[in-house]
Amino acid sequence: MKTQKEIKQDYFDRVYEKAELIECACGCGEKLKSKDRYGRDKKFVNGHNGRKYEDPHQYKAEYLKRHKKELKGKQVAYMKKKKAILIEEKGGCCMHCGLKHDGTNGSLFQFHHRDPSQKEFAVSLNKMWKSWDKLRKEAEKCDLLCANCHFLHHSSEY
Repeated sequence: MKTQKEIKQDYFDRVYEKAELIECACGCGEKLKSKDRYGRDKKFVNGHNGRKYEDPHQYKAEYLKRHKKELKGKQVAYMKKKKAILIEEKGGCCMHCGLKHDGTNGSLFQFHHRDPSQKEFAVSLNKMWKSWDKLRKEAEKCDLLCANCHFLHHSSEY
């Protein structure tokens, strides 16, 4: 009489034998079984002997290349959220005309440095990757203005 382990192994062997052939994901044209030796589906075949690339960092580079749009979208959404938080901390409205931030018009607001000699960096969407401490410290040196008021302020200096 067969043990439970032997019965399972016989089942796995049968499933593996019946598995259809699929083409290798690396593009070499080699045919591989669609199931592994335990009867599970192979959803991603990563090349030969578990190594598709010689350079171990290439895996991450290929992942980033495949998911570039998705990752960029998440990054931009996070930076917009940080800017919205900074806008709310500065009062949520333009200091000159009173335009209010409603959560969807964050692109209308800009941070104007009161003293340009104290400016370390511009507080803008492309700088939101910096740490919260640096952003808040720099935002303390600024007034919150809408884009129109900011432009008018600087055009008078022109």
